[in-house]
Amino acid sequence: MKYHHLLSILACFLLYSCPPRSTQQGEVKREADVAVQSDKECSTTAMVKDFTGMDGCRFLFVLDNGDKLLPNEMPIFDFKLADNQVVKIDYDVIKDGLSACMMESYIVKVNCITLVGQTGGVKPMKTPCVKVDNYAESKWLKSMAKDMNPYMVTRFTYLTDGWAYLLDSGTQKKLIDCQGNVICTARGKALSECTKKIKNLGKGTVIHATKPPRQD
Repeated sequence: MKYHHLLSILACFLLYSCPPRSTQQGEVKREADVAVQSDKECSTTAMVKDFTGMDGCRFLFVLDNGDKLLPNEMPIFDFKLADNQVVKIDYDVIKDGLSACMMESYIVKVNCITLVGQTGGVKPMKTPCVKVDNYAESKWLKSMAKDMNPYMVTRFTYLTDGWAYLLDSGTQKKLIDCQGNVICTARGKALSECTKKIKNLGKGTVIHATKPPRQD
């Protein structure tokens, strides 16, 4: 009896100390699948750009098509973003996301990121030309105006492949191109080189107009 009792205890010990072979194989397979999936997902090329000069902005991912992605969530590991990095990422768009930065096209959750290189040999991507039809609905153009609060915004055909925007607050005029570069500024009603440039643009299209501010 004692002999049979000892064999039963030994069998139970062996049974619980060795996991089934099929379970071990399944775990290895799942880990391999995850590794392959991560390699496939992290495939969108982007350039990291530092937009610190803009209110509420820091690093954005700029895609080849000009879209700017604001990372709301990043993978939990040590990856330090820096201006002009070329990276590969995978991301999900966060719908109804809110941010103080008005330069982004989308707010995203970054699922994976790998460093390709740092510019210095990598040609910077050209800033896309933006056409605005309605000032009130354009975060980009509003960010260009900043605190100017223009009562009138006019769009002109500019050069051969773009547009220029005239922001007029009543006391100041600012002319910018479709890539966000300031062409010139003019204050008051005095004739200047900037007012001459504005006049030479001809008749534009008004995309925003409110009551002019009262002149004291």
